[in-house]
Amino acid sequence: MQTVGLIHTLEQCLNRMQTVGLIHTLEQCLNRMQTVWLIHTLEQCLNRMQTVGLIHTLEQCLNRMQTVGLIHTLVQCLNRMQTVGLVHTLEQCLNRMQTVGLVHTLEQCLNRMQTVGLIHTLEQCGYTVTMTALTTCK
Repeated sequence: MQTVGLIHTLEQCLNRMQTVGLIHTLEQCLNRMQTVWLIHTLEQCLNRMQTVGLIHTLEQCLNRMQTVGLIHTLVQCLNRMQTVGLVHTLEQCLNRMQTVGLVHTLEQCLNRMQTVGLIHTLEQCGYTVTMTALTTCK
């Protein structure tokens, strides 16, 4: 794992996939969501959790799933779900669940369900993680 953390690692991952438009799409999506501190929170969370393999797993997951429409679907999913609380919930979940297995849960969900479509999968993952976070943190 690089000692410089998330930015360098994510940059490498995005650079490898830039031929299919991820950078432009992700930039737009993150720019629209930055008012709820997702970028700052995600960066902090990923940096703290990198010792348990989140960065490496996310990179592998994105690389494996790009042939089944992840990139195009991700922007659609994030755009459509931000009005129902996913962005805010993800921020809360990442902050509150970082010591209780979010990385393992998200990785399993994405890996197991990638064949049924990311929009449906990410929505299910989001609400499952949310419910787990709320239950765990009560």
